[in-house]
This record gives sequence, structure tokens and C-alpha cells, in this order.
Amino acid sequence: MQRLFFWIFTNCFLLLGYLSYDAITLPDDSDLPITEATSEVVIEKGDSYLTKVTDLIGDPLDFSSGSLTKAGASIEQNRSALIKESTIVTYKVTDGALSDESINYSNTKQQNYAKDTLQHYELWDSFTTIIPSELRSNVKSFSIFSDGTSNLLGYVEPLDYAADTWQLGVDFADSTDKKNFYYTLIHEYGHLLTLGNDQMVINYDWSTSSETESTYSSFYGESIPDSYMNLYYQEFWLDYYKEWQHLDVQNNVEAQKEFYLQHPDDFLTTYAVVHPEEDIAESWTFFILSPRQENTTVAQEKQNFFYQFPELIEIRTHILENLLTEVKKD
Repeated sequence: MQRLFFWIFTNCFLLLGYLSYDAITLPDDSDLPITEATSEVVIEKGDSYLTKVTDLIGDPLDFSSGSLTKAGASIEQNRSALIKESTIVTYKVTDGALSDESINYSNTKQQNYAKDTLQHYELWDSFTTIIPSELRSNVKSFSIFSDGTSNLLGYVEPLDYAADTWQLGVDFADSTDKKNFYYTLIHEYGHLLTLGNDQMVINYDWSTSSETESTYSSFYGESIPDSYMNLYYQEFWLDYYKEWQHLDVQNNVEAQKEFYLQHPDDFLTTYAVVHPEEDIAESWTFFILSPRQENTTVAQEKQNFFYQFPELIEIRTHILENLLTEVKKD
């Protein structure tokens, strides 16, 4: 009888230990191998954050200024004279924090705002809250400007020709429309994601480019074959890129309207026709800020393009979790 009790006790103890071990070592979502099944779990988690954001501020793609056509600036162009004249203050970014303030004293209209350091830090805090630190480590400069409301909302540009480091610029006048501001920050990160030096061959010989090149070329370099930008270009722009170039859509407002009307189901916003790089940034922002679509139009396919990359699904969920944190501050 004693042996029987000992056997029962021993086996119960081992079973309890086994169950306890499973409970302790069961991996969370971040430890699971990336498979289609686990990606679905991450998508659902991201959607749950999006639902909570929507409950607090409404549809994040519906904001009062109607500036969906104005989110971002062409990454191919250096800052225009307009931006230089409207720059108010610029900071260096060191270890993710602002330092070495530089005021543009020639902008006499904005001298009062130039001294409002607290508001500068609040704008930067919004960006650093929404975009995870490991995704913005190459942002080494932060500029605040204003050209009035609903014009240029923000921009990013490389600080060096190798595109190792970047500057983020935001228009403080447009930041008062919070949903518009969140949209802009996510859009601008879309440029950092798709045009960084891990996505492109820098120091590209622009004089050798042609309309028949096999990969997408930017002003700063040539996209590597499996980069997000090149894959997007190959899938969505190859058929009408020559037409777009011939019509000079990038520089002609009337051509932009006409091109959009010719392809109304191909673009998520009218601004997306301005440039392939703006198109992917707009699609990226819709990917973050709305649920997966049904692929009934090319525009929806563009939004869903990013779901094929498990790492971008993870980033979407982190950004939405962080956006919820930012929204709760207000």
C-alpha cells in the first residue's frame, strides 16, 4: 500500500511539474516563429489597438482639414526655398533626444514660437511615442517650420548623400489637427522605411538611368531588387510609369488631376499620384490606420501589399499600440 501511495504521489508531482513548466515557458506572441498563423494573431492584435484608437478619436483617416492630398513632400527634392524660409527652429537628435537648438532668426514672423521650447518638445514627443525607437535611430535632426495650414505638412530628407542619417520636419500650424498630425508622422516614417540605405544602393550613377531599368531608381539611388519600394514599383507602377513621366505628373498640378481621373481606382488619395514614393507612403499610412481590405481595387491591393511581410505586420501593431498611448495623452 505504501508503494502504491508513493507511486501516486511521485507521478502526481511529476505531472504538476510538467504543467508548471509549460505555464512558465509558454512563449508570448513575440517569441512565436513567424508563420501565417502567428501573423494573423499579430494582425488581430493590431486591429484591436486600432479599434481602441477609433473609439477615442474617431476614424483616424477622417480629419477636419481634408489634407489627405497634402501629407508629405516628395523625397526626391531637396528642401525648397519655401521650406528654408519657413523653418523656425532646428534641433540635433542625440540618442533619441533633442539637443543643440538652432533658431532661424531670419524668419522674423515666428520669433515668438521659436522660443516656445515646450511646444517643440511636445511635437518631438509625439513622434517618438508613435514610432518605436529602433525604427527612428537614423533620424538625427528635427526641424519645425510653418508655411501656413494645409499646405506642406511635413518632410524627411537625408542629411548625407549615403542616406545614413535623416532630418524630420513638421509644420507646427498643422499639428493642431491631431489626426492630421498622426497621419503625417506615419506617412513620413513610410519614407524612412522605403528609402533608407538598407533598401537602396546609394551613390547611384543617375546619368546611366533609363526608362527600361529593371529596378526602381530614386534621386538618391537605385532600389535593391527585393526592397519594398522596388517590389511595389514592379507590381503597381511598371505599366504606366512611362506615361506618368511623359505627362510630367510630378511637377504639373493639372496633370496630377488628369492622371488621377484616368486611374481613379488605383490610388488611395489624389496626392498619391504625385510620385511612386508618395504613393507607397500613402498606402503605408492606410495600411497602418485601417483594417485589411478585400482587394477589389488596385488601391486596396496597394494597401494590402504590406501584409506579405511579417516584419511589417509586427511594426504595424507596435505603431498602433504606441498611437493608442499617444491618443490617451489628450
